[in-house]
Order: sequence, then structure tokens, then C-alpha cells
Amino acid sequence: MGSSESEPLDLRSAAAELGVHYQTAYDWVRNGQLPAELVRGRYVVMAGDLRAAQRARATPASPRRPSIQRLARSSTRMQQALLVGDEPAAQRIALGLVAEGTSTVELIQHVLVPPLISIGQLWHDGVLTIPVEHRAAAIVERVLGQLTPNPRGRRRGRALVAAISGDDHSLPTSMAAAALREDHWHVDHLGAGMPPGDLVRFCAEHSVDLAVITSTNPDTADAAGDTAAALRAAGTPTIVGGPGRTLDELVELARTAR
Repeated sequence: MGSSESEPLDLRSAAAELGVHYQTAYDWVRNGQLPAELVRGRYVVMAGDLRAAQRARATPASPRRPSIQRLARSSTRMQQALLVGDEPAAQRIALGLVAEGTSTVELIQHVLVPPLISIGQLWHDGVLTIPVEHRAAAIVERVLGQLTPNPRGRRRGRALVAAISGDDHSLPTSMAAAALREDHWHVDHLGAGMPPGDLVRFCAEHSVDLAVITSTNPDTADAAGDTAAALRAAGTPTIVGGPGRTLDELVELARTAR
């Protein structure tokens, strides 16, 4: 084969160059995969188009990431696993989706959070008992422990994630920590029930670039706001999360908070 991109080859020669049967090359021409022109009743392929086809065949196809519809179906399966306490099934669902390219944030927002909201509502309505609701939350916490990402590359900075005293919900802190780690932050995950003064001192002593306070207890919302104000006054940019705020929003705010 010559060097000119416009050099024509008959289809049989092009098939030989591609290492496929003539009929395969003919099918590719018919379905548009291989550009060709009909010249005097015979298909010819330009050298440039042939090289492009060779490069495409040599490049491994990227795996197709699970669609939103697939994630929704997986969320239904996840809820069933959480309701009966089937932790191995919950792990398989989550790990399988991540292996197929689902990000940690997508997994949390589309597969883990909807079942937790539904199970929480069922408990509120008296359909489920507190042990069942707590078991589901504990399983999700352990699933997140298996999935906590540690991507390679330069870190954006150091982030602290915690909930203050009086807010004992640790799961939102785990979700926020996982989302920030996936976005290349070094995260100090302190969990729930942290005294505000200790958070301020920790940030000052460890050169924390960003503090994230999760707030799910309405009774401590004002205290969370006061703690954020104290952290900002001490020089630490701070984000307060709460009901209705998403991990996508957290990631974007974190990138611009410094």
C-alpha cells in the first residue's frame, strides 16, 4: 500500500489489509463502517479511510457505562436487598456497577440514596421497624467502605468532613467523603457527633483547605451554621450540606471554595 491518503484500493485488497474476509469488508461498506466509492461497478477504498479503519480496529472499545435506566433497575434490586438484610447481594450490585464504569457519586445518588429514602419513609409510616431501617443504613455504610475511591494523581487539597455534636447521622458524612475522594481530595473523615470547637482546632492544626459539615438534624441546623461561621472566620472555607443538596453540588462547590 502506498503512502498517499487518496490512493484507491479495490475492496478485496482492502479486506486483505484489514485481515478480514471480503464479505465482511463488503458488509462494512454497506452499513457505513468502511467508506468506499462505487467505480465502474466495483467498490474502491481510499488509503486514508483504510488506515482509519485499521486504527479503529486496533483500539479497544470502551465499555459502555450503565445507563440511568439500568441504574434505576439496580436501585430497585438494592432496595430489595436492603429490606431483607442481604448484604452480599448489596455488595455485588454496587461493585458490579462500579466495575462497569459507574462513578461513586452516580452510585450513591442513583442506586443507594433512593432506597434509603424509601426505607426511611416506610419506617416513618410504621411499616418497618427501627432495626430494619438501621440495618439498611449500616449495610450501605459498609458498601461505601468497600468502594471508597483513592484515585491516582495530584490532590486538590485537604478536606475535613464531619457532623457536629447532636447530629449522629454518620452515613451522610461517609457519602460526602467518598464523593470528595473520588474528586481527588485528601479527606479527613471524622464522622458524626464532633464538638464544634474541636473541628475549628483540627482545621487550624492540620492545614485543612476545606471543611464540609453535613447537617441532617433540624435541631442542630443553627449550630452547624454557627460552626461554619467560626471555621470561616478562622480561615477555613466551609460548606454546610443538608437535605435536598446533592453530591454533584458538593463537588462543584468544593472546587471553587478555596
